[in-house]
Amino acid sequence: MKKKIWILCCTVLFIIIVLSIYISTDNFKLKNLNYSNKTIKLINEENITKKVLDKGYSKTLETALINDEFDYNNFDLYYNFRDIDNDDYIKKLNILSKLGYSVNDIKLILKKISFKDIDYITNNVYISNLKDYLSFNNFDITRLNRYINYKNLNSDLNMETIILNVNMDFDKTPYEDYNIVSNVDDIKVLVNKFNRLPDNYKPNDLSKIDKKYSSKELYLRKAACIEFNKMCSDALSLGLKIIAVSSYRDREYQENLYNNYSIERGQDMADNFSARPRFSEHETGLSIDIMGSNEDYNKFSSTDEYKWLEDNAYKYGFIIRYPKGKEDITKYMYEAWHIRYVGEDSAKYIYDNKITLEEFLALQDK
Repeated sequence: MKKKIWILCCTVLFIIIVLSIYISTDNFKLKNLNYSNKTIKLINEENITKKVLDKGYSKTLETALINDEFDYNNFDLYYNFRDIDNDDYIKKLNILSKLGYSVNDIKLILKKISFKDIDYITNNVYISNLKDYLSFNNFDITRLNRYINYKNLNSDLNMETIILNVNMDFDKTPYEDYNIVSNVDDIKVLVNKFNRLPDNYKPNDLSKIDKKYSSKELYLRKAACIEFNKMCSDALSLGLKIIAVSSYRDREYQENLYNNYSIERGQDMADNFSARPRFSEHETGLSIDIMGSNEDYNKFSSTDEYKWLEDNAYKYGFIIRYPKGKEDITKYMYEAWHIRYVGEDSAKYIYDNKITLEEFLALQDK
């Protein structure tokens, strides 16, 4: 009997020694992979030693273990993103995985969206067609819920149109749900029925238009003024006469103008051709109403000056701001006489692609 007990004890001792050697060997291998002692202990506790040895080192795995963010179901995910040492980032990886996004989906998300903006996705339910949104460079993650809501209301529209329309704020009500413009000094600033100038804004670089090209004393921002004078001079050398009849307007002027139109024709009609105060491009100092040799800006489209301007204005950084056929985009009637300075590169792109300023800005990478 004693002999049997002795044999059993020896056997148990032998197993313990073998296991100790085996564990020590694995721990030594883990150590060689650059895992810390604390991490090695956690690896053993999670029973993932063999899997880790097969995969190698992952900073992401180590960070997840140390910060108690490890999720066994996401083991492979930690190796697809090996170099993360931010536990908040790992929390977001875990949430994305739990929501149902595949490794490839998450790779696309992290490629397209900055870390600070991932919450726009993690705070949502799983979005089955998210990769369709992400495939467009002008997709703006901050508008994700707006895209989704707009698509639900317009199921007949394709994804490209959904993104473009929301980027142009067409999911909002004109004059009611608007943005306060922050980039007021940008020559590409967008001021329309969805984008309002700050109450106290006034351009600080207004210059007087050359009196040869102006019906009265009128002003534009400096860059626009220089190019307008040059454009008018070049046109004049060809026997064409371009004259500014209205340019920069302050808030009070625009308010009186709009109110008079509203009284004369009713507000709904006035809104088709006149901007409400602080929603007017004229208040930026970048827009000009012009006339040609017939001295009637309302009939400018029938002049030789207009025909020349159509194909040459972009060379000086100007666009026809409210073109025919784009009324549903600009929300204003066609105005052949209203031009806008946006800079030569932007104007050329708008001219080449036959689009509006709204579309141009809505197509920009986000």
